[in-house]
Amino acid sequence: MSMKKAIKFTLLLSIAICIQLFFIAPIAKAEQKTYTDNEVNISKRDLIILLEKLSGNLGSDIADIGNYANADEEYVKSSVEKLKGLNIIDEHVSFANLYESPKKEDVYYLLAKYIGIEAAEGKTAFIDDEKLQSWSRGYIKELENLGVIEGKDKNFEPGKVLNRGELRDVIKELFLTVINTSQNFKADENNKSKAFIVVNTNDAVIENIKIQTPILINQKASNGRLRIINSDISKIYIAVGSQNFEVQLSNSKLQSAKSLGKNISYTNLGPDGKVVPLPNPEEYKPDGRRSVKRIIKGSRSNGSSDSYFGNNSQKENKAQSDKETEEKVTPQNKDTVKPEEKTGTGKITENKKTQSEVLPKVNEGTPNKGEKNSAAENLSEDFIVLNEHLYADKTLKYKAVNGVTLEDKALIGLKLSGENNGVKLNVKWEGDSLHQVKNAQKGEYRLAVSSLEDLVINDKNYGKVKFIVKIIIE
Repeated sequence: MSMKKAIKFTLLLSIAICIQLFFIAPIAKAEQKTYTDNEVNISKRDLIILLEKLSGNLGSDIADIGNYANADEEYVKSSVEKLKGLNIIDEHVSFANLYESPKKEDVYYLLAKYIGIEAAEGKTAFIDDEKLQSWSRGYIKELENLGVIEGKDKNFEPGKVLNRGELRDVIKELFLTVINTSQNFKADENNKSKAFIVVNTNDAVIENIKIQTPILINQKASNGRLRIINSDISKIYIAVGSQNFEVQLSNSKLQSAKSLGKNISYTNLGPDGKVVPLPNPEEYKPDGRRSVKRIIKGSRSNGSSDSYFGNNSQKENKAQSDKETEEKVTPQNKDTVKPEEKTGTGKITENKKTQSEVLPKVNEGTPNKGEKNSAAENLSEDFIVLNEHLYADKTLKYKAVNGVTLEDKALIGLKLSGENNGVKLNVKWEGDSLHQVKNAQKGEYRLAVSSLEDLVINDKNYGKVKFIVKIIIE
């Protein structure tokens, strides 16, 4: 090769390399973004900003912990009050000093409550489980149960103060992605993470989730639809304030859902392009029965016979789903079976009993022979007490070993939607079972709760309300 040709070839090769680097560099930079503040200890202010970002506020980069843009001190304090109103922040973790460093246990507890998971029973698999506080152990255990974290042969180190680099590791462990704009999220074929997918948009598509993965749907996704294609979802959590939302499956499976939203529907997109309703997969616990989990499946979007879910028709799939949701337990008292409440729609299954026949009795835990059914008929079932013990079917669930504290000030919300004004009201608890509940005796009880102040939600004054609260102590 002549010198002239060699020089020409070298120049062309250099130009080609430069062009390639021009297009690849931005992608590599986005994937390999590094931070220089990894050794800086986090503050409680950092946690509040993280929760705001997870909710779709303050930008989308949840790993950019030290970025306080658009979040002055007043904004952060306002967010703290809002989170207190939702009972995400409670008496266990104080936010009086925003510049104080939280412990690792505090971080996981707060994130678990933000997601909306319920405390599980039993010990975690962590070697140092005995160092966990009783109020956090159940939430960390549930993260284990979901497969989001792994405790076997590991120390949790609950009292450790995390730096920003370690908090980024926690974020990566708990959250697979946060969807803030209308987009299609398709998981990589090699994805093994069971971390949460957070949805903050009303027109998102999730695809190719091959291992059971949980989803959190926030209020910003209201008035829209989430399409789930070729995926296996373990559980969907729908946050308070979410409304008018459709979860649509296509060749997918959903194990269960916990909804504090309003007007939530579940549908299936079949191979023929038709959309049909699916049974409500939300968990509930009928009187005298164990918890029932509904599993719903979506039909395939093509006719392949080697489908994970088979190639049945829409009618066959619906029949199978209905069969899977059938309760296979015998009620303890067949005469007092309460019709199933569908939280998302506010409707109940068809039942010919009159309202007075199915209203709960105030003191069912310890029946009073002199009590008449009419005494309970004037009590509302439209309200709930919102606290950390709120269970999927809108009851309060406690563990006997931890005791039961009935708060003198309670956050009251609408039962169907969970809507509230974020202000705790002075309340009074009543009922013949009050003594048993306060002494944490195992069982199921119904108490009456009376607000001593007017309840105002969304500018509507309900006055002083009195309503039934069901309590389970295990």
